[in-house]
Amino acid sequence: MSRGTGAGDKDGAGGVPRSVGRLTVRGGEVAVGGDAPGSALAPGSRVVNHTTVNNVLPEVRWPLRVGAVPPLASSFQPRPSLRALVEAARADGQDVVLAQPAESGRVLVGEGGVGKSQLAASYYLASGADLAVWTTAKGGTGQLVADFAEAAARIGVPGAHGEDDRADARALLEWLQATDRSWLVVIDDVEDLDQVLDWWPRPHPRGWVLATTRQRKATAAGRTRIDVDVFTEAEAHAYLHQRAPGLPDHPGTCNDCRCPAASVAGLLGRLPLALSHAAAYLDNNRDTTPAAYARMLAEPGRMLAEVLPGDGADGYARAVHTTMLINLKAVQAQEARSGLARAVLNTVARLDPNGSPAALWTDPEALAALTGPGPRWWQSLKPRTSRAIPRAIPGLRGVRADQVRTCLLLLDRYSLITHRPPGGNGDPGLVRIHALTARAARDTTSEKQRHPLARRAADALLALWPGHGRDPALQQTLRANAIALHEGTAPALYHPDAHIVLLQVGTSFGLTGQVTAARDYYRTLTDTTTHHLGSDHPNTLTARHNLAHWQGEAGDAQGAADAYTAVLADSIRMLGPDHPNTLVLRHNLARLRGEMGDIQGAADAYTAELADSIRMLGPDHPNTLTLRHNLARLRGEMGDIQGAADAYTAMLADSIQVLGPDHPRTLTLRHNLARLRGEAGDAQGAADAYTALLVDYIRVLGPDHPNTLTARHDLAHWQGEAGDAQGAADAHAALLADYIRVLGPDHPNTLTLRHDLARWQGKAGDATSTTEGKQK
Repeated sequence: MSRGTGAGDKDGAGGVPRSVGRLTVRGGEVAVGGDAPGSALAPGSRVVNHTTVNNVLPEVRWPLRVGAVPPLASSFQPRPSLRALVEAARADGQDVVLAQPAESGRVLVGEGGVGKSQLAASYYLASGADLAVWTTAKGGTGQLVADFAEAAARIGVPGAHGEDDRADARALLEWLQATDRSWLVVIDDVEDLDQVLDWWPRPHPRGWVLATTRQRKATAAGRTRIDVDVFTEAEAHAYLHQRAPGLPDHPGTCNDCRCPAASVAGLLGRLPLALSHAAAYLDNNRDTTPAAYARMLAEPGRMLAEVLPGDGADGYARAVHTTMLINLKAVQAQEARSGLARAVLNTVARLDPNGSPAALWTDPEALAALTGPGPRWWQSLKPRTSRAIPRAIPGLRGVRADQVRTCLLLLDRYSLITHRPPGGNGDPGLVRIHALTARAARDTTSEKQRHPLARRAADALLALWPGHGRDPALQQTLRANAIALHEGTAPALYHPDAHIVLLQVGTSFGLTGQVTAARDYYRTLTDTTTHHLGSDHPNTLTARHNLAHWQGEAGDAQGAADAYTAVLADSIRMLGPDHPNTLVLRHNLARLRGEMGDIQGAADAYTAELADSIRMLGPDHPNTLTLRHNLARLRGEMGDIQGAADAYTAMLADSIQVLGPDHPRTLTLRHNLARLRGEAGDAQGAADAYTALLVDYIRVLGPDHPNTLTARHDLAHWQGEAGDAQGAADAHAALLADYIRVLGPDHPNTLTLRHDLARWQGKAGDATSTTEGKQK
């Protein structure tokens, strides 16, 4: 582990220029980089030596369940004929697995709303396997990778360190292949079977894969396709008799006895989703008989012909539109505020059907974006950008959180959504909606409401977004919702300009370790912004800027340099040489030169840019200070340790004067200056500086903060270099206990510390401990 916490020159928001938007810092938090108030480092900066804090996990308790499985519907139908096919396929699969290793799982396919996910959920919930994972591949493999990584972390799979979701997911796949434990992996709503093949677990005698998809293409070898159709007559009638009151008891079949259940089931095509709407309505309106409900089904059909597009109400979709409108009318008759239920349903319908965060309706900033004047960051918009604020949604304007909660429960009662409020053990809660119900809601939304609904939903997602890679699970949920919002309402998110949430999705991929996904996302975003806004629009230049950034992070340094050079030329042409976005591009291109080995070229570029930054922004502007910081760092890398130390000393004085002695930037400068003292040969001076800095770190940041732990490690190192080998060994030993407690025994920094401990124990004369430490 390289010691010291130094400031680099990458911007912490994945290359987003300052003028694009603001990333807020919540109370009690400190941002590092980016354009955030209270930022520890300036925009265009990074932490070179950082530490990821993971809690020490308890011993695994089997059986283990991972994933947000949807609850089984009331009066769930076991569907014995389908189960027989699944069990037969599973049995055949196990035989084929043993004889033909390609056999690995089962795929359920069929129309939306026919109950594929419910059948899969029943297997998951009834599974006796040691490990059961429920995940989804809707919109790509992002959620699948995240859930696999979570399973790897909870099991403690070797090679899973919690720093890269894709690497941890690969480690889980290796574990699944080698383990003696039984397992079940359910992959719900696979949009592209070919895309998930790389993440499909290999065959195992005690494990199997169950997936659902709407694809009609032939499945790959090793997967048996089972068509899932609507309920049989018997299943549909049994479902209605169990859930809907007022149906007569009778011998024989409903058809023979002219039971109203037969009419309702027939009118709805025996589609499980539509029947669930019907049953919910009858259960909540017991004065309406099933026969009367059957007569009602025809009335909305006439209205549908007027409000739906020509191809939007055929087949199953028409049944769902009809039942949704009947249920929505019942909800509206009971709502406390006129228009609230429709507005809430319309909003949920634009998000990810697999689940949007319940916090959208409870977090003050997110709720303000949906219902009121907007989050606080709106207030900082300049007058010329105020046109980006969408008009209020009539049904949501001024609504209170308690009114929204009541409305969500009412929509849940009528099976229009599934609302799981936040619970214990950190359960954030989710709001689900079936894809066909969402389609019905979108299709029947008035044209003038569609743009503000999309923009305000995007603002609410942005208000919830945790900064700098925190809370990877929430990041993944927000990405899935932003992508679903984009897919369903793309034009609105580009008018009057590209919404900031589109940039946040790509940055989130990168900050959670998925750098290739970030690169690919920004490549697509560059194409879409070009299509909607033109090649010279500032948002298109920003997308190209971020594509270059993540191209470099993904390992293509030369390609990134070429991309930076091209977009810099266009930025100078369109925005001018002194525009803040142009300056950030120059900054990042200079940084990349240094990373590619051209230290002198990078230093020259920084020197030229520093003069322009002082001229344009002033000597105390965060961008200017960052440039000075980076230039000082390059001096040290070029061997001018004293020159770097002098520059840091001058910056430290300015930072204390402008920001104060306890500002994170000031502490970072002290940290870097202490390290340079040691590298310049003054080991005792470095140890003394770290001793004084550690007192302030503990006071300002706390004893378990990553910077505090790093400072203790550095202090122990320079204590040893100053001649106190035994003191260094003792300090490393004391720190190791805290590293294990805070980071875990297998964290890379913990392993590095073990190595350093063994080294100093050897220098102190303890050969036995040295050997034991290296073996560990």
